[in-house]
Amino acid sequence: MTGLKKYWWRFKALIESAVLLHPDHKEADHDHVFWRKRLFTNTITYGLIFSIIAMFSSMTYSFFAGSYFVQYFNIIFVITLIPIIFNKKIMIQTRKVIALFLLYVLAVVYIAFLGSEGPGALYLIVLTIFSTMIFPRPAAYWLVGVNALICTGFGLVIYYKIFDSPLLYSYDLPLWVSYSGNLIFVSLLSVMLVSKVLKGLEQTIQKEATLAIKLNASEKYYRNTFEANPVPMYVFDMETSRFLHVNSAACEKYGYTKDEFLTMKITDVRPESEHSKLMDLTSMIRNRDYSGILIHKKKNSEVFPVEIETNLIHFEDREARLVLATDVSERINYIKEIERQNQDLREIAWIQSHLVRAPLANIMSLTEFLIKYPGEDTKETLTFLNDSSQKLNMAIKSIIGQADGSGLS
Repeated sequence: MTGLKKYWWRFKALIESAVLLHPDHKEADHDHVFWRKRLFTNTITYGLIFSIIAMFSSMTYSFFAGSYFVQYFNIIFVITLIPIIFNKKIMIQTRKVIALFLLYVLAVVYIAFLGSEGPGALYLIVLTIFSTMIFPRPAAYWLVGVNALICTGFGLVIYYKIFDSPLLYSYDLPLWVSYSGNLIFVSLLSVMLVSKVLKGLEQTIQKEATLAIKLNASEKYYRNTFEANPVPMYVFDMETSRFLHVNSAACEKYGYTKDEFLTMKITDVRPESEHSKLMDLTSMIRNRDYSGILIHKKKNSEVFPVEIETNLIHFEDREARLVLATDVSERINYIKEIERQNQDLREIAWIQSHLVRAPLANIMSLTEFLIKYPGEDTKETLTFLNDSSQKLNMAIKSIIGQADGSGLS
């Protein structure tokens, strides 16, 4: 069975290489729908096998019927048709038309020399279905008209007895009109049903093709965005923790090449002291998105804080995490500086409320005393006043000095 499958696939590959590979670029002007080419190829693939079987059965029937012309015609037909189908120099649309014409000739010969008992009438119905599949719909309806003309022609043969045919012995004109009318009706009904099915199929294929184009464009856009993002981004496998994809910013930030990244795990960019924390974090974010501050390590072992944003994605059919890792060293240093300045402000406020207010209160009291009691204990009062002024001056200098050191001035 395996050997038969191998030969069957080889046969299919041979047919496809003759029909689909190396197509003429001009064919696109005449055959816009690729699936019709594929359907034509599959029809040839399967039809060639069954037509050979049918040819032997037809030749057997014609042999016993005494019609040797049909036997010779079958041989000529096969010798003519096969080289045309497999000729890559002929455009596929032209090959379709020639194959259809030869098959119609074969059907007419069968009807003329074998009568309605032969496969000719069946071929007419099959050809309308075949044309519906490989040609646009108007062509199929035209071929129903061709079937009507062929039946009309054989009606004239029966009525005027133009040449000797088995039809003359099986039908008179009214009976043939009834028979051919049913044949044409079945042909028309087959075209209508198959056309409706294929129209839905074509619309589905077109929608899928449009969707595929949009998806490809969207994927290309996001890949370009991923690569061009100035912030380090990477994708890692949820099962193995291995890096699957990194952008150029990540390579520049961490100091690794892309090839090096793809041999590493996410633990390789974390300090050893945080490996256990990372494992707990990975377990926690497996089923949800996560953001926060973590510590990462460069290739030269330098550590730095990063703020990560992570989302669950599917990358190349694997469950993965997309991570945006922003270096927040400057932000954290800025926050620390602000906190230090706030501490200096609190100390300055304390100095102002304690060291400045006391001598200032003394100065104000002594000044008021001198105004109310001039000449009394002036020297002692001025001594106290001078001492308080010195303390106030020292407090002000201390405040200015601390403000200069903290960058607040």
